[in-house]
Amino acid sequence: MIAHTGLDHLKEDPPGSRARSPGPPPPEARDPQTPSGRGRAPPLPRHAAARVMTSGELMQSGPLLADPSRRSLLYKALCFLLLVFQGGVLDFYLIVFTDLYWCSWIATDLVVVSGWGIFFMKNARSKRERACGFHQKSSGSGCSLGEFTYAYLAWLIYVIACTPKLVLVLETSILDLIELKVPCGVTGFKVVMLLSAPLLFCLSNAIIEDLNGATRHRAQTCFLGSCVDLLDSFALVEMLLRGEVPSASLKYTVVCVYFLVLAAPVVWLYELTASEPRRRWLWARFCAGLLVNAPLLLVRCFQVYVYRMPVSVFMFKNVFFLACRVLELLDQCGARRGGRDPAEFSHCVSENDMCPHGYVNTLAVTQS
Repeated sequence: MIAHTGLDHLKEDPPGSRARSPGPPPPEARDPQTPSGRGRAPPLPRHAAARVMTSGELMQSGPLLADPSRRSLLYKALCFLLLVFQGGVLDFYLIVFTDLYWCSWIATDLVVVSGWGIFFMKNARSKRERACGFHQKSSGSGCSLGEFTYAYLAWLIYVIACTPKLVLVLETSILDLIELKVPCGVTGFKVVMLLSAPLLFCLSNAIIEDLNGATRHRAQTCFLGSCVDLLDSFALVEMLLRGEVPSASLKYTVVCVYFLVLAAPVVWLYELTASEPRRRWLWARFCAGLLVNAPLLLVRCFQVYVYRMPVSVFMFKNVFFLACRVLELLDQCGARRGGRDPAEFSHCVSENDMCPHGYVNTLAVTQS
């Protein structure tokens, strides 16, 4: 018989036997689909977890216009660039071809640029207060300020500063000297005048918060209407520059109508400044459309029926826009007379009737 000693357990295992020894696998090696490891996902390494990006970081790493802050800075820079370029070219015309003192024109441009800078700072402060939930200051009409705060003042400052320069060029002999001595001549002057449309576009886009919000779509609609009106009035100014306006009184009327159209965006910028709708803005919109399209239609009727000039396609545009304004006023007045005012509905909804995502709990509102 072979005697078994107590040292048998000290014998070396054959190679590979330790790896085949049964035993529970470590927690990291368990399959997440097995019963013992169900619901457990293998933990990510620390360097891999650091590479996980949020949706905001993905937007920032995307195109330039995808980030709201970068988009706003881009349009603000374009605003200042257009202001300086247009004002500088007009100052060059007035300084070179007149004996007017040059400091006054440069000081005017500095006032406009400073006013727009103050407007952007005030607007950014209003946005920060609204984001932090602070109580908003009220405007003179008693309405809480929205994202277009003070935008109408910025455009009004621009119109007041730009109007006398353009009037001096249009109503004096400077235009003939520009045609003779300046590169691009009258064509360059026309391009400088048309810079008002892209400036208005940059202004409205520089202060938009929500790219998919109702305010942005409303601002785009108003801008397109103002842009078409500017093109309409500029067509008359172009006829004036070519000497095709036969009467002096009609010439002054064309100049006045152009600057009236240039100042018209103040109305809808003021409307977008307030975050609460009001009934009187329906009438303000209607009166603004009437003051813009009615004089343009009147001038074109004089051209066609008195001076026997060809009919312009903008004449049909004036009739169509006036009809649209009348139908919009009737539609909105009928809707407000038959139902509840949206502003009154917003005041009836309390904070307790709001869902976590900002939607209105209609069941709670109807029960109340």
